[in-house]
Amino acid sequence: MRRHVPGRIALALLAGAAIAIAPVGPAQAHVSVSPAQAPPGGFTTLTFRVPNERAEAATTSVRIVMPETTPITSAAVHKLAGWRATVEDGPLAAPVKVGSATVTEAITSVTWTAATAEDAIDGNQFQEFSVSVGPLPTTGDRIVFKALQTYADGVISRWIEEPQAGGPEPENPAIVLRLTEAAAGGVDEHGMPITAAPPTAAADRPAGVALAVAVAGVVLGAAALLLGLLNRTLGKPRR
Repeated sequence: MRRHVPGRIALALLAGAAIAIAPVGPAQAHVSVSPAQAPPGGFTTLTFRVPNERAEAATTSVRIVMPETTPITSAAVHKLAGWRATVEDGPLAAPVKVGSATVTEAITSVTWTAATAEDAIDGNQFQEFSVSVGPLPTTGDRIVFKALQTYADGVISRWIEEPQAGGPEPENPAIVLRLTEAAAGGVDEHGMPITAAPPTAAADRPAGVALAVAVAGVVLGAAALLLGLLNRTLGKPRR
């Protein structure tokens, strides 16, 4: 009975390498925001990423609830084909001091609704909803947004649990935007992300690209070596 051991080793190593360099999907499917940090006191553009968690129903509506304790007085949505956006405002339960001004009314929520069933977030899809908001609070270290994700069958996923420092992530976490001066260098005066200049040389390539090229080289080299050993083994005369 023939036993091509070197060939089996080669196949196993190649399969392992393919698994190692394959992209890994997100471990969690709750609503998130990008960027995760913003400078206090200014405007910023937030993009809420909403994945569809249920194979049997599509997401037809997403509502982002603004916090009253850290009020935001301005919101302008990015136009998204197939979705209607509604910005709601109203009086606060109690006046809030924001800088030198006293705020009595603020944005209460922003809601996106799919125009048709075909526009809804279906299957394993996700959608991104962008809105420019501000001015952000000048005190505190974070803003917490709550999200209500409505499905076609009427089920609502409520992402409303505020994470606690040092504690485990809640089952239905709310969205947390960190306020830090360090984030000021990444946006312009309108809160839009600053785009870096395009790379001009191979040395400017992202580290991820260089790593992928290096890994691919190692895999191909190992494959060539093992195939050479296999050919030598198969080519030996039997005794």
